[in-house]
Order: sequence, then C-alpha cells, then structure tokens
Amino acid sequence: MGLQLYNSLTRRKEEFEPLEKGRVGIYVCGPTVYGHAHLGHAKSYVSFDILVRYLRYLGYSVTYVQNITDVGHLTDNADEGEDKVIAAARREKKHPMAVAEYYTRSYFEDMDKLNCVRPDISPRATGHITEQIDLVKTLLEKDYAYEVNGSVYFDVPKFKDYGKLSGRNIEDMQAGARVQVSREKKNPVDFALWKKAEPKHIMQWPSPWGMGYPGWHLECSVMSMKYLGNT
Repeated sequence: MGLQLYNSLTRRKEEFEPLEKGRVGIYVCGPTVYGHAHLGHAKSYVSFDILVRYLRYLGYSVTYVQNITDVGHLTDNADEGEDKVIAAARREKKHPMAVAEYYTRSYFEDMDKLNCVRPDISPRATGHITEQIDLVKTLLEKDYAYEVNGSVYFDVPKFKDYGKLSGRNIEDMQAGARVQVSREKKNPVDFALWKKAEPKHIMQWPSPWGMGYPGWHLECSVMSMKYLGNT
C-alpha cells in the first residue's frame, strides 16, 4: 500500500497520486515573524516535516516551499488593525525589517532544534510585491475584485466554489463573523487583496491604486504559484 492522505475536498482518505509522476510540490504557510515560535508552530511544521521526509523516502523529488510573512498580517486577523510586525517594531523600538529578520532567524533556529528539514525555498512576502500587484490587477480585470478608496477586495460571492474545501457556505461565514466589518466591503466575507496605507505607515509600496501594502491572503497565492506553478 502506498501513501494515503486525507483529501479535504472529498473528505476521505485516498491513495496519493502526484500531478507529475515522481515529483511533488508542497507549499506550507510559514510564520508571521513578529515573535518567537510557539507550540502551534512546532505542531504544524513537524507534521509537514514528517510528510516531506516520507515522500522523499518513497523516492519522490520534493520541492518544499514555506513562506515568511513579514507584512500584511493585521492584529485582528481580518482586514483591520495594525500590522503585527509593525506593532512589534514599535514595542521593541526597531525597524520592522530588523524585527522580521531577528524572528525569522529565531524561528529557523527553533525548527533546527526540532530536527525539521529546512524548506527548499523560503520566500518573503516583501520580496514579491510586484507579483502581488500583478495578481490583483488580473483579479480586477476578471471582475473577481473591486477597488474602494485605494484598497482592493476579493469579491467572494463572485467565486461560486468559495468554501468548498472548508465545507462552509457564505451564509454560515456571515453569521459566524466575529470581527467588525469594514464599511468599504460589499460583503462581510470579502477580504483585502491590497490595503491603502496611511501616510505614517512604515511599510508601503506604490501601486496603481496608490501607496499601500498587500493583504495577508494574497501573499501565499502569489508565492505558491511562482514557485510551484498553477494547478
């Protein structure tokens, strides 16, 4: 018997079959580097370490990508609040990039102590701003997104299969919303692809919609496609 994995789409265990014979691409959402690693990080990355090691043991050529989130993760985990890295920089009286660099090193040192194999590629969100802007432009052209006052949001109801993996529909997500919804959004479940930056915001980049920074959900989409291709 080969490797069996739980398929979130079909909700059952299935025999693993790669898209390309002999090759496997794995993308794992890495840490937001505003503090030291915790037990939740260890649980997640040890689990994926086991999977990567076993796939290689089976003879697969594995490309393991795990990003570093160094911008765009806001304090309320939605689309409002302060960037977590900037908040840490303010507390520690350091530049945000110095904070991100320090906690990135700390994270990898901790994972080394747990004997986790380092990813083949560890891309940073701040290193892929151009690609993120390009994807936002594509989504706007395809009418899956809309711009309001310099911010761009994904229009969730336009994507009919949204929630297919989680098993939740849009109505359930609206009813279970726990955070205050931005008045800019057409729908409470819409999420930011690009956020307008206030003048004093330390990390901001020029875009067709003005100065701003990428949304948390956009980053992994861009980096996974860049390093592993479209599926």
